Amino acid sequence: MNNILKVGLFLVALLTGTGAALAQFQPVAPRPALPQSGAALKQITIGFIDLDGDPRYEPMEVYQRHILKDLDPAYQGAEMGVEDSVIMNRSTGAEFKLQRFTLKSADAALAAVQEGQGKGISFFLIDLPASAYKAVAAGVKGKDVLLFNVSAPEDTLRRDMCSAEFVHVYPSRAQLMDGLVQLLVSKKWRDYLVLEGQTSEDAEMTKAFVRSTQKFGARVVAQKSFEAGSDPRKRELNNPALLSAINRDWDITFVADSAFDFARTVSYQTVRPRPVVGSIDLEPSAWHWTWERNGAPQVNTRFHRISGGRKMAGHDWSAWMAVKMVVQAVVRTRSTEFPALRNFILKDGSFDPAKGLAASVRPWDHQVRQSIILATPFSITASAPMAGFLHRLNELDSLGDDEADTPCKLNR
Repeated sequence: MNNILKVGLFLVALLTGTGAALAQFQPVAPRPALPQSGAALKQITIGFIDLDGDPRYEPMEVYQRHILKDLDPAYQGAEMGVEDSVIMNRSTGAEFKLQRFTLKSADAALAAVQEGQGKGISFFLIDLPASAYKAVAAGVKGKDVLLFNVSAPEDTLRRDMCSAEFVHVYPSRAQLMDGLVQLLVSKKWRDYLVLEGQTSEDAEMTKAFVRSTQKFGARVVAQKSFEAGSDPRKRELNNPALLSAINRDWDITFVADSAFDFARTVSYQTVRPRPVVGSIDLEPSAWHWTWERNGAPQVNTRFHRISGGRKMAGHDWSAWMAVKMVVQAVVRTRSTEFPALRNFILKDGSFDPAKGLAASVRPWDHQVRQSIILATPFSITASAPMAGFLHRLNELDSLGDDEADTPCKLNR
């Protein structure tokens, strides 16, 4: 383009008050060349390990067989990830497929991983209860394998198990509770009544919530245990009005109830009209089917189709995201060699989670940094991290265990 024409275009842009007329003539910088490994790309099989009859996916029923909650394993999320890989990976020629290992017992998880390794599988999605992970981590230590936790939130897996061979795509309890408390504190709701159930999962959820309140300057004004049921002899343990009859005011009622039987009775039953959060009403999660930003409608639509009408849940999103991380590693490195892919996923990779800020893997505990969705049953309330909760390096590290907060130091 000669200089006279350039000057003319600049004057037109200036007179119209916009640079749009000029912008279309700006040179576009070429994309940097992708590194070549020298090896022909090939088929990559990703293992998926789940449990037949996993109690976490059993329908939650009450009297007369009314189903309160009904979840399916995360396999269809992984299927969607493989389907999406056809478009993402068009330029490389690599092909992805899934091999599912459905176990009769969680104790067989390590054997399934070893069987997959014998077939050349290096990447596995693990959709199992947390109790199965420790033996697997010990058995694969130092091996060329990467295991993606897609459904277990337990903080002990990140802090105590601390395995270099695991990537925790599903958010930790610490991340989930930090997101919830950030929202409450941002609204200046700082005083909480905590109602805790009888299970170990309820105890872990309560512990994470209390820790988050301390982290963000809120406080628990009272903490009580409940026992679900309608036995009149235990009304002081199963009656929300009696449990909430305390001599202090509070802003929010937090309920930890993995069985969901008591939690559903709390709203509008406390002695003061206070919002309920935790296991019901307002919940923190990895994903919600009403999320409408960052390409989420397309993600939800594709999942709705591939699952036969099911709504995408947090563990489905995690399985989809795990497959996406492997596919993107192949696309960006132009390699199917495990060391190159592992290095990209754990160190260099930045991934689009379809929920805002870019996801990446924390080097100290291999937890995936991510936004936390805060939702009521039929709408999104917010996405954490909330405005004003800053971090010196990455605002996503305001959620969950920062490097100084955990005994896990995989980067040292």
